[in-house]
Amino acid sequence: MAQNREAGPIPLAVAHAATGLYLLLGVIAASQDAVATGDVETLAAQAGQLQAAREALQNAMDNTDVLLNMLKSVGL
Repeated sequence: MAQNREAGPIPLAVAHAATGLYLLLGVIAASQDAVATGDVETLAAQAGQLQAAREALQNAMDNTDVLLNMLKSVGL
């Protein structure tokens, strides 16, 4: 549904948020084990996943802003 541009900003925001949260959960899982064992390399390797999660969550916020702006444009 989110791949259909006509679906609007809500499904797209949800899809981006879900992706971001999924990525964050992966980082948490990898980081917990790494912290417990002192594995600095694994911790450092999470930077890319964190950046991808941030980008997905920013996209979710941007699509939420699109909806809010649409509502404002009609006086709501």
